[in-house]
Amino acid sequence: MPEIKSTTCKNHSIELIRIVACLLVIMAHSQISILNNNELISGRLAISTILADDVPLFLLVTGFFFFGRIKSDADIIPTFPHRAKSFFSRVYIPTIVYILINIIYRYYNSPTPLNSILNADWDYLGRFIFRLLPGDHLWYICTYMSFIFFFPMLAFVCQDSPQKNKLRQTLLGTAIGAAVIGDVQYFFKLSMIDFEKFLWGYCTIFLILGYELSLFICKFENKRSKLFAIGIVIYLLGFFIKFGLQYYMFTEYGENYANNRFRWLQCSPCFITTVGMFIAVYALGTLIKAKGIVARIINYVGSCTFAIYLFHFMVILETGNLRSTIFWKTGAAMTFFNAIAYYIPYALAVFGLTLVVAIVFKYVVEKPVERLFKKEMPVQRRA
Repeated sequence: MPEIKSTTCKNHSIELIRIVACLLVIMAHSQISILNNNELISGRLAISTILADDVPLFLLVTGFFFFGRIKSDADIIPTFPHRAKSFFSRVYIPTIVYILINIIYRYYNSPTPLNSILNADWDYLGRFIFRLLPGDHLWYICTYMSFIFFFPMLAFVCQDSPQKNKLRQTLLGTAIGAAVIGDVQYFFKLSMIDFEKFLWGYCTIFLILGYELSLFICKFENKRSKLFAIGIVIYLLGFFIKFGLQYYMFTEYGENYANNRFRWLQCSPCFITTVGMFIAVYALGTLIKAKGIVARIINYVGSCTFAIYLFHFMVILETGNLRSTIFWKTGAAMTFFNAIAYYIPYALAVFGLTLVVAIVFKYVVEKPVERLFKKEMPVQRRA
């Protein structure tokens, strides 16, 4: 996702997390209903619970790097233009190009022929530029844009000093506590105070948690196995909480609560599962030799994940027949292991196909735009 770095300074453990997050996003967008004839399929529900950590993982990765240049308040103003420029050249402009490609793609693949290219869905571009409402998976780009806009305020509290740590952790704890209260109200079907947007939205909480993880992981530099164990324990705790809450909501309140909030990132248990998954995958990445061939492959594929994020949905639409074939050959994913047999092969197929598109996009669009913005303006000489 955004925050692309050159391969010479990449952290392959983080790039591995990006790749895992991309696979989860693909699975989430090719997800099967957890119901079959109004009956809850536990295996599908379990996989669905895992997939909910897709975008939150990207948010944690963003927060992990977002404030790396900030050592004191004096660094905030000089860093702000750099962040804005980086977003504009590496995220915003490539996204505009993707939208144009998507509009043309949908024009030529429309089930009802259009008389002119002028009748294509140009409002898609307008919604993104003027209203920040693309109406699809590009909502993450708009959220990232808000992080850039509020960067000075966020950077003020995201510094590693005793006072700032105490302030940030107090605010973060208050926000997470408010999210827990919101979940409790939802669980008991109460409607009292809307805590969902108290202090921060969920995405901002994940961003700050990403920064906290950057500090936490430094303490386990030579304790990989311990770090992995911590991640697994945290993840399993959150997973069983989320799974149990979803199962209870369905059995207690019926099929109208099959898609309840505990399936998505807008719930407090997701803080637990995403942090656990992040730590566990990061720890696994540290077992890979930093400058070895595997790490280089991970770094390269990781540099393509933003374009994979942009184009994967188009590839999903074009591989519907493959998806249907895998689904029926795996017994309609009626058990946990059959669901795995459906999700993993299909996600890998879509990932591989989209990677090809992403590599082309990387060299045709992303790199030229990045080079363009790296060029310094010539200095005007006085006569």
